[in-house]
Amino acid sequence: MTIRKISKQAVLAVLATGILSLAGFAQQAPATAPPPPAPEKPAAATQENPQKVVLKVGTQSYTEGDLEFLISSLSPQLQAAVARQGKRPLGDQFALMAVLSQQAEKDRLDATGDFREEMALHRLQALAQAEYRKMAEGVKVSPEEISQYYSAHTSEFEEAQVREIIIRKKADGAEKDAPGLTAADAHARADEIRKALTAGTDPTKVAGQYKVENTVMFDAEPRTIKRGQLVAALDKAAFELKDGAVSEPFENAQALAFLQVVSHKHQDLKEVSDDIENTVHEQKLQAGVDELKKNSNIWMDDQYFKAPAESPAAPSSEPKP
Repeated sequence: MTIRKISKQAVLAVLATGILSLAGFAQQAPATAPPPPAPEKPAAATQENPQKVVLKVGTQSYTEGDLEFLISSLSPQLQAAVARQGKRPLGDQFALMAVLSQQAEKDRLDATGDFREEMALHRLQALAQAEYRKMAEGVKVSPEEISQYYSAHTSEFEEAQVREIIIRKKADGAEKDAPGLTAADAHARADEIRKALTAGTDPTKVAGQYKVENTVMFDAEPRTIKRGQLVAALDKAAFELKDGAVSEPFENAQALAFLQVVSHKHQDLKEVSDDIENTVHEQKLQAGVDELKKNSNIWMDDQYFKAPAESPAAPSSEPKP
């Protein structure tokens, strides 16, 4: 029996949990190797002679077409590993998998109830994955939908360049030489920095004057942020203050933080169209999945699937008053 007599979904299910992807071949890829440049699965190699036998394990033969089909079923990461290392490691690991599989058949492990249940689960997973891929491939996003999303979510595409200053506060009871400033000193230092920036002093000069390792963090080089990347108070300031303005400090138990707004920018449609297409694609796909579930008459036993009871609170180690 050749690989082609097994469904592609079954092969994917085996590879997802088998020796090939876990025990051997994946570990042979260099730890520092960069990921493939794009998430799309690489195209399968052209087969020079699909019927040519390229591997034998006992009495079982495997053709070039079999192995190329196997490669096309691998994840993009493993396909990239094949491209880097050649097919010998793949062949070694597949041969080992075939040896163990043949021995398992001799031991009649495929006749056990556990094995049959495992294969049924593999089939369920593989069919679900196949249907999900089919649904994903069927979702199309039009230029009009991209434009409509852009118009309806303009705030998502706003950017701000900011300089963020963080002043670490010394914990109560900390040693004298511990990093950080007292709350009073931290506020005083923040006021000095804010006044210097507001007066238009060169930020590089201000950073050089006030920056202290592990205590006052101040990078004069601005960074670009989008909405939602900072804590709420600073995020609001970043997009509401005018260029050049300095925010009020945000304070928590560990630090004071404030920022200077350098500039604002609104990304145009061309810059973000690919991101929008991906977002809309995922939304439409999820809507399709939700509709499928809604129409599938799903029932669950509430008693079996009930949420776990909350664990009792751990007793406090602090003395009671």
